[in-house]
Amino acid sequence: MVSVFCRAWQTREHARTAWVVFLIVLLSTAGMLSQNGPTRGLNPNKMDIPTLSLDVAVFDSQGNPVTNLNRSDFEILEDGTPQTIRKFNPVDTPYSILLLLGCGDSTRNRLKLLTDAMEQFVDQLRTTDRVEIAVFGTEVRVILDWSSDRRGKIHFEDNAICRGTDFYGALEWSAHELREVPGRRSVVVFSDGFQTNMARREVEVNGIRLGRIVPPAKDEAFQKVLNKVQESGAFFHFVAVDTDLNPAVKAAATVQDLQQIRARLEELAEESGGRIVFPRETSEIVPLFLRIGRELGLSYGLAFAPQQPKDGNYHTIDIRVRGENYLVQQSRKGYKTNQR
Repeated sequence: MVSVFCRAWQTREHARTAWVVFLIVLLSTAGMLSQNGPTRGLNPNKMDIPTLSLDVAVFDSQGNPVTNLNRSDFEILEDGTPQTIRKFNPVDTPYSILLLLGCGDSTRNRLKLLTDAMEQFVDQLRTTDRVEIAVFGTEVRVILDWSSDRRGKIHFEDNAICRGTDFYGALEWSAHELREVPGRRSVVVFSDGFQTNMARREVEVNGIRLGRIVPPAKDEAFQKVLNKVQESGAFFHFVAVDTDLNPAVKAAATVQDLQQIRARLEELAEESGGRIVFPRETSEIVPLFLRIGRELGLSYGLAFAPQQPKDGNYHTIDIRVRGENYLVQQSRKGYKTNQR
């Protein structure tokens, strides 16, 4: 599958087609939001799903991207049953992207690399696309807003806000920032997922009582933020560093705590229709975020109204291109509803 994507990027024409998004590498494409309004998230404990959006990339038998399809070319099957496509975004639909960079203790040393890389990212955008870049620690600071001249130098000096981390507050701020923005919208977050004063419970390990971070479902503050993210209608993507899957040389927490932090990041990505990646080396970041930008720039946005039987079960989604034997990559393979 990697070779399919690599061939798709080889020509300059394909590279110029692709434009937005920071970091992250997965072969599946990320979820796009329709122009026609927010799409609710997938948390089976929180809400039903009036409209569900997903992102689709299409390639021919030679691995070349197919970018000229229309709504009528696609078919959506839910549990094998055809569904009406309620919303459709062609590949060239403009995009608004918010880049949110953590500047806490574990991420601060990578911040200069990231802000330098942002200049390359901004250069790839089309004139119809918009970008905002913000840094967060104890609070959020915007370093490039929607209306700024994108040709300027992007930089952020070390600041007192980087002496702590209000990760949940930054996510809530992002959800509010994008909720009323029209068109396709995403947030790309670079963070270790750590929240100052994260909810803990006392456990006994070898006769010693220790405080451990609670699972996401037991963290009321996290659940509040998760709802805000879902209600925003934006897709949240994460470049997660220093987790149990890509730990720092000197981990700042136990493996068990790192696992609980990662679980929160994964849930945020899944419930919003986004994705997550765990780079093992700092050197991977810049080329991978540029590559994923190309992938997103070749994707269509589709949305439909699920049948919603409210049985609490998982329901499959299958996207097909009518009359053609194309390779289709979709961001969502299914969803789960509330149980009655």
